[in-house]
Amino acid sequence: MGDGPLLDQNACCKTKQGPKPGGLMTRTLGSIRPRELMRWGGMFGEMGYRLGVPYRTIARNNLQFAFPSWKEHQIAEVSRRVFHNFGMTLTEMVQCAQLSPGDILSRCRLSGEDHFMRALEARRGIILVSAHLGNWEIGLQYLASHFGKRVHIVVRPLGPRWLDRWMNHARTRFGNQLISKRKAFPRMLKAIREDGIVALMVDLSSRKQSVAVDYFGHRTRVSPAAAMLAARCAAPIIAAFTLRNPDGSFTIEISAPVAVQRSGSLKNDLKCNSQRITDIVEKAVRKHPDQYLWMQKRWKDYYPHLYPGYRPRPQPLEE
Repeated sequence: MGDGPLLDQNACCKTKQGPKPGGLMTRTLGSIRPRELMRWGGMFGEMGYRLGVPYRTIARNNLQFAFPSWKEHQIAEVSRRVFHNFGMTLTEMVQCAQLSPGDILSRCRLSGEDHFMRALEARRGIILVSAHLGNWEIGLQYLASHFGKRVHIVVRPLGPRWLDRWMNHARTRFGNQLISKRKAFPRMLKAIREDGIVALMVDLSSRKQSVAVDYFGHRTRVSPAAAMLAARCAAPIIAAFTLRNPDGSFTIEISAPVAVQRSGSLKNDLKCNSQRITDIVEKAVRKHPDQYLWMQKRWKDYYPHLYPGYRPRPQPLEE
């Protein structure tokens, strides 16, 4: 049986079982207006920027690597705003645990909705790709609330365990379902074939299951999962990014479906289509570099010198 519309979003929130987020911070942040919440988040982010020296170094090195023409003051300013954006995202996630579907709907607006609607009407499933840009979490809750159709989110377990349980509850409040990244492909394929929506963050990868692509003009690794799904079924690949606005609202930008290559050579198609997806991510990040999570060792496999203390694995990479 396929993923039909969610019957009643408010009822879903009431009946969904799971750990209930609590505590003074959750209750306090739950009632704060978006612009004020951004200020709080920026303060937390500033603390992270000043205290998290290793992560600040990673962010600065990544930015210099991606934007070699930038001056030092630009690198410093954008890296600080990157931490502020991350702090805002965390505080917004805590607040979302207190919000209704109507609250989420009022906080966001869609750009490119017609691309998504046409894909839904085709009833072939949707491969939804995104990146750690803006507030990547709230957009998935919005899509479930707006379209009344659950999203299957591929996730990595978080540590500590209490945080993983809390995040799982927050992500599934409005009917979305989680697929653990480990051995996820059969479940993703099943969801797509049942006209479901599968959401993947495509700016991280596992070295064991990855392909080489160019990102900001430099070699890196990405997961071919989205490209593999497209090779196995007729579902379109659609990119969506939830971008932060100055007033605390969000714009969810949905792109036209990726032009998928189907040449008959699976290896070539996986590399080509993974590169096309990566190009879309890069274009979005170039427009909003201060909203991207630059604290990742994004080029560690080919340029380990960017990350002090990182020791690359000795085995060769397959191109």
